Amino acid sequence: MSLRSLWGHFGDLETLFAVTGAELMRRQVDAYEPIDPSLPLEERIDAYCRQRAEMLEYIAPFARSSEIRVPFSRELQRNRVRYLDRARYEIGALFSDQFEGVDGTVRTHIENLLGVSTTWPTWVSLRDVLRLPVPEAVEVMKRSVSALLAEASGAGRQQAVARVAQEKAAVAPHRRAQQSRPVPAMTPREQVVVPA
Repeated sequence: MSLRSLWGHFGDLETLFAVTGAELMRRQVDAYEPIDPSLPLEERIDAYCRQRAEMLEYIAPFARSSEIRVPFSRELQRNRVRYLDRARYEIGALFSDQFEGVDGTVRTHIENLLGVSTTWPTWVSLRDVLRLPVPEAVEVMKRSVSALLAEASGAGRQQAVARVAQEKAAVAPHRRAQQSRPVPAMTPREQVVVPA
């Protein structure tokens, strides 16, 4: 494709970035194969991280070429947010059992961390900055995901224990008040005679 036909079709860079980003997202969605959420946790983490690595290696040329323009392009920034949102959506669907009982704020923080750990900014650091081969970068990603999911699961358990303790504490004063009330003495009329 010549530059002239490229600029004839796309009036500006932002339009080109928007169309390219949409096409990349479409290809990623088409290539996505859902992972069975009933698999054991370690298998889900392994499958998810391998799938993310394949996708990140696929988009690497596009992502690298846009790096220099991201700070100045609203469309490239939107694309990054879309990719992050997609990763968070996949994480929420695949690992929902690990978030049971987790407070909304804590869940959001951990989902954000998981999203960042499995998207381009972290992947480019593993591959280009640390110069890790793909298998080693996948192992690092798996450790990050495992640690964050363990934190989520632990937070869910802690919050469940705290809720039970609060419920007990709320009921305890009521019980103590009932136990400490003096029992009124019965007058002779109120006494019931039970035949022998």
